[in-house]
Amino acid sequence: MEEKKLFNVDGEKCLKCGLCVKDCAFKVLASEEGGAPTMPHPEKCMRCQHCFAVCPTGAITFDGISSDAAVSTRGIDLPNASQVENWFKTRRSTRMFRDEDVDKEVLDKVLKLLANSPTGCNSHALKFICYPNRAAMKGFRNAFLKALEEHREGAKMLPRSLAVPAILMRNGKEDIFFRGASGILIVACDESMPMVTTPNEDVAIACSNFELLANANGIATCWCGFLKIITNEVPELLEKVSGISRTTPFYAMLFGKSAINYARGVERGEYAKIDYRE
Repeated sequence: MEEKKLFNVDGEKCLKCGLCVKDCAFKVLASEEGGAPTMPHPEKCMRCQHCFAVCPTGAITFDGISSDAAVSTRGIDLPNASQVENWFKTRRSTRMFRDEDVDKEVLDKVLKLLANSPTGCNSHALKFICYPNRAAMKGFRNAFLKALEEHREGAKMLPRSLAVPAILMRNGKEDIFFRGASGILIVACDESMPMVTTPNEDVAIACSNFELLANANGIATCWCGFLKIITNEVPELLEKVSGISRTTPFYAMLFGKSAINYARGVERGEYAKIDYRE
């Protein structure tokens, strides 16, 4: 079976304009005699696909992907600045969810779009672990409580601020940790990948993008800060529950269908302290 080529140029479509060579940040591309682009050192390519994206005629096939498979920027339906501003000012962290699963196909679409999240050095060194519905969340909660019980049996006491919510949840009362969400997404660094330079930042950006995409598709979200806090007290918790090493950078997002309809956004303009340097 023939190995697919990382970088290939259709000579009939190529204008020899040099845009791909110019936009190659790591100077992996070069212009051969006559002006056509070539990739003499593919091992140095960071696979950002800028060459693929900038080509005006779609002459470049990258890693077996042709321009026909990509979204064109010409005539694309994009929100204007005012629409983006309105979304930004009206988004909310939902802490009250309906006892209802989100649509599986919509969730799958949103999760797959996270492949477009930027990462340091284009490493894409991320793992996405998703408990997509109430049945899966029940299992996650049970494993979570079991890990806390095992921690307590080892004579390691939780601070009261965490112990009391854990007791309430175990007794079927208020769920402060997970807010009754029908699902949770854990974004973790894939430390097995090379060139992992900004693991914490990559995780946070992916979570932010999940929030944006989920809300745009009618899925409410909430940053799960309690899970981060409690793993500081119980480092082995996620390793037991989800197989994530205690040293692995991660964050988690709750999601589901909102039980609240907000009438307006909030006003926080005074919190932005801008220090212009000219």
